[in-house]
Amino acid sequence: MTFPLAKRIWTTASRQRFMWGSLVLASIVTLILASFLLSRGPAKEPFTTEQMRFVTNVVPGTTNDEPVEVQATLYIPKAVEFPIPAVVITPSSSGVEETREVYYARELTKVGAAVLIIDSFASRGLTDSLYDQSVLEQWDVENDAIAGLAKLVADERFIPDRIAIMGVSKGGTVAMDTALTIRRKWMGVDDIAFAAHIAISPDCTWITRNAQTTGAPILFMLAELDDQTPAKPCLAESLRIKNAGNERIETKVYKGAHHAWEELGWWPEHDPEAENYSKCRVWIEDDGKMYSAHTGELLPEDDWHSWARDSCMIQGVTCCGGSWSLKKQATDDIIAFLRRAGVLDEKPTS
Repeated sequence: MTFPLAKRIWTTASRQRFMWGSLVLASIVTLILASFLLSRGPAKEPFTTEQMRFVTNVVPGTTNDEPVEVQATLYIPKAVEFPIPAVVITPSSSGVEETREVYYARELTKVGAAVLIIDSFASRGLTDSLYDQSVLEQWDVENDAIAGLAKLVADERFIPDRIAIMGVSKGGTVAMDTALTIRRKWMGVDDIAFAAHIAISPDCTWITRNAQTTGAPILFMLAELDDQTPAKPCLAESLRIKNAGNERIETKVYKGAHHAWEELGWWPEHDPEAENYSKCRVWIEDDGKMYSAHTGELLPEDDWHSWARDSCMIQGVTCCGGSWSLKKQATDDIIAFLRRAGVLDEKPTS
C-alpha cells in the first residue's frame, strides 16, 4: 500500500517530538548504565603502579649535562612470579598520554611484562615539544631511557636481559637510537643494553651515519600516510642497519595509517603550527658533528634549530584518526615481536 506524499513528510512539530523523545530515551539509557557501573564499584586494574625517581644519565658537555631527577611510573602486573620481563616506554612529542603510552603499558601488563613509562617532559617542567623540538632534545630522552634501564636492571623483580624499549615518534626515535653503538659510546654505556627495540613512527631524517648496533632485534612500525615522520626514510634506515650487521630487523608499514594512529577518530587531524622535519636530511658523524645530507653544510652545533627552521623545516602535520582494528593489530604485532625477541614468554598452547 502506498501513501500520499503529504502524509509521508514530517511536520516540524513531528520532528521536534521525535528528537525530544530520542534525547529522553538516551538519557534514561545513560542513567541505567551509570547506575549499573556504580553498583559494581570501581574497576579493579590487573596491575599496580609505583611512582619512581632516578637521575638521568649525565653526559658532560652536552645538553644533558645536569643531574635531572627523572619522573616515571612503573606498571607491575598482578599475580605474577618474579622476576619478570619489562618494557621501557619513552614519550612522544605530545608527552605522556592516556591513549598512547598508558594504553600500551596496560596492554603489556596483560601479557606479564612490567612497564616503566618515563616522563621526560614533566621531569623538566615541560608539557610537549610539538611547536619547538629544541625545548627537549631527543638526546635528553635517550639518557633518561638509559637511566631507566639501569634502574630496572638493579631491581631484582625484573630480568636484566629481558628489558625492551619502545616509543612513538620522538619516543620511537629514542627506541631506535638506543640500539646504536656510537650513541651508546657517547652516553658512556657499555655494561647494559636493551634486549629489543620497538620504534613506532620514528624520525629517520636526522640520523647517525654509523649504523652499527648492539645486535638486538629492532621492529620499525611505520604509517603509510605519515607526513611528519615518513615511512620511506625509515625503510632505508632499517636496511642500513641490517647491512651494518644486524640481521634481526623487522619492518611493517600500516596501510592507510597516519602519524599517531593510537589516537582514534573518524578522520585525521591537521595542526598547521606543529614543526615538521620531514624534508630535512642530516648526517651525524662519529664525532657528533652534523652535516646537511643535501649540501654538505656543517650545522651550528648550538643552534641546529635555527638552521633547520631556515633550511628545511616546515610547519603543519597530519595525525591521528586511527581505528580500533588498527590499534589492536599494532598491539598484537608488538606482543608477537617481543615474544620472537625472547623478551616475553611464548604464548601458552591450549
